Amino acid sequence: MAYRHSPLQLSFASFGAALSTPLSSDNEWVQLADIMPWKALDEAYQLEFTKNTGRAAKPFRLLYGASLIPQRMGLTDRGVVAAICDTPALQYFVGLSEYKAVAPFSYSSLTHFRKRSADISALITDIINDTVRAKIEALVPFKVDTVITDATAVPIKIKYPQDTVLLNQARLNRPDWLNHTRPKIDQSTA
Repeated sequence: MAYRHSPLQLSFASFGAALSTPLSSDNEWVQLADIMPWKALDEAYQLEFTKNTGRAAKPFRLLYGASLIPQRMGLTDRGVVAAICDTPALQYFVGLSEYKAVAPFSYSSLTHFRKRSADISALITDIINDTVRAKIEALVPFKVDTVITDATAVPIKIKYPQDTVLLNQARLNRPDWLNHTRPKIDQSTA
């Protein structure tokens, strides 16, 4: 199967031109679409195609974007296709050039895509991690060499103040000035 990709990167301004109501740049799908390293991911996906003959596969952004949607929205494959068909922001996210009220692919295409991309899933993860790491390093002005952990990283056998073992241990290890008793008064002489 062949793979032919579009070298054109979709722009946010041109997508909303056909809609009577333009997309909001505050939409989470629009923001995520602008963050994703689509070009690098598309180049990695091309490694799966060794032949230049046959029917062309669907674009990587279309199918990978569609496979990310159920993770956020909890949809089935059929539900994802219906949501993409109904929502302009999702169509922008998956890389369509303009809003169309038709399904961009069959739900069974997602199954074929998952099988095809399984071999490069580690490469996809590495590309996304490298992109996120680069964005974080751009925001952090200094190099961090230490790892800061939160309070959940504590020893398992910690003793809490309500433990009776801890209370008894405190009683046994009292300082000497607390261990002495008051002198007894002899009642017979009194």
